[in-house]
Amino acid sequence: MKEDPIKYLQSIINSVQHPFYVVDVNNYQVVFANKACGFGELNENSKCYELTHHSSTPCASPHICPLSELKKLKQPVKTEHVHFDSQGNQRIMEVHGDPVFDDNGKLIYMIEYSFDITDFKKMQEGLQDKLGQLEKFNKVMLGREQRVIELKAEINNLLKKIGEPPKYFTP
Repeated sequence: MKEDPIKYLQSIINSVQHPFYVVDVNNYQVVFANKACGFGELNENSKCYELTHHSSTPCASPHICPLSELKKLKQPVKTEHVHFDSQGNQRIMEVHGDPVFDDNGKLIYMIEYSFDITDFKKMQEGLQDKLGQLEKFNKVMLGREQRVIELKAEINNLLKKIGEPPKYFTP
């Protein structure tokens, strides 16, 4: 390979269409990010929570901080967050954090990558609304059906009282 390995790797990672970045576990600094992140130029003050949440402090409830979880568990983590895109729009992201250990087994970086699931979540909410409507409709229809069965039974009882055969089958 004649090309500089760093530039080569940067080119490959920039080809990934989803946000992908590396965070220093000691200070939340984003030390590397692909273009899909939309972070622009990084510096020593580029903190993950500032870049993704427009916040001056690390993630807190209701967002589970992937880095905090990763430090505790020392294994990959996944959570959902509201992030902001380069235009300031809120996007619901499925966030993955994977650990990077040094040769001595010490956690040194977190690789974080995320998938925009905003449209999926909106569709899911729409389906939940439709399901609720269908359940209400079903309840109304079952109530009506039950009432029809009761009316048929009443008619059959009245017919029986006057000596006529039942007109309707009822369960």
